[in-house]
This record gives sequence, C-alpha cells and structure tokens, in this order.
Amino acid sequence: MSGTETVLQSIKDLSNTNLDTLVKTTSFKDELEEAIRGHVHIELQSWFFYRKLSNDCCRSNVALHGFGTLWKRCAVECLADANWLESYLAQRGGRSKPTAIEPPTVGWPDSPVDPVQPVHEAVKVEKKLLEDLQRLCQTASKCGDSAVEDAIQAHFLRKETRHVKDMGDLLQQCVRVSKQAGHGLYHLDQELRMSGGVVPWGGLNDPDAVTEDLYRQEC
Repeated sequence: MSGTETVLQSIKDLSNTNLDTLVKTTSFKDELEEAIRGHVHIELQSWFFYRKLSNDCCRSNVALHGFGTLWKRCAVECLADANWLESYLAQRGGRSKPTAIEPPTVGWPDSPVDPVQPVHEAVKVEKKLLEDLQRLCQTASKCGDSAVEDAIQAHFLRKETRHVKDMGDLLQQCVRVSKQAGHGLYHLDQELRMSGGVVPWGGLNDPDAVTEDLYRQEC
C-alpha cells in the first residue's frame, strides 16, 4: 500500500470513529458522566427557584429589593455553574442530555411579607447543592478520576460550603427580625441593597479572610 493509500485509509477509518471515545479516558465512566448531568439538573432547578424568588421580591406587594438582588445573584451563579459543568462534560468527551426542570413551589409571601419560609427553603437548596457535589466527588473517587475530583473541589466545593453557612446566618437574622415585624426587615433589606445583594457578613465565614485579617492586625 502506497503512502497516499495509507493516508486515505486512515481518513476513512477516523471518519467512521466516534471521536468522543478517543477523548474519554477509561476513568470517565458512564456512572460519572451521569452524576455530572445530575448535578447540572440540580443547578438549573436552583436557578429556577432563585429566579422566582427574585421576581417575587420585586413585586410592589413585597418590595424587598435587597433580597431581590441577592436572589438574582444566586440565580446567575447557579446558571453559570450549570454552563461550566456542561462545558466540562463536553471537554471530557461526555454528552449533555437535558431533562425537564420542575417549577418551584415556594414563593415569597405577601400577607404578611415575611422572609423566614423562603430563606429556609434557600438554605435547603444550598445544602442540597453541597451534598450533591460531595456525592459527585465520591463517584469520581470510586471511578478513579482524579481530574473530576480536582475540578469539583477547586471550582465548587469551597464556595458552596461558604454559601450554606452564609444562608444559614441569613435565616437566623430573618428569624430575629420576624419576631417583631416592621423596621427590622426594612433594615435587613437595606443592608442587602447597600451591599449589592452580597451577604454583608460573608467575609467573616471565610477562614482564609479571617486569618489574613488577624495577621494584618498583628503586623
């Protein structure tokens, strides 16, 4: 067989090959691919939930624009994380297989306007995200895929652990101000407005930031 014929045969062979199988490593098993798709689904569910809360808070009957901005930030982050994971899935030779997203059943009550129930649901949403990320890491470890473990730990686990604590603190503040309706909720919402929807005390839940501040004070 001449050199030209060899090249033509190679082109023919590769044309009939599923190139995703060439990209995939042996450790990127079907079980792991399905686990990643499962987490993408949870991120999109969370996006839908936060998007609903954000719009609820912008209604005139509620008018809590600080909370609305917080939920909008959460929704944007969930959508960005879902997109990142889908891109990573394709990078590893996997396929995106979207599934139906269930509509959120929780809304922001307006009679009375009280934050406890929706914020409690937000804590559960963040905890579900964290626990599913841990499950995903366990699946990656079981499959022997250290690349997935590293990607999840670096891109997700650290910040999600902080989000759970931040949201838990926010729920405690909501419980406090709801014991006596009125100015407390207004001022809590004002804090969130002034911080652009970022939980104002979030930095205090970051061990690295707290340690850096202590070192700075000692110096």
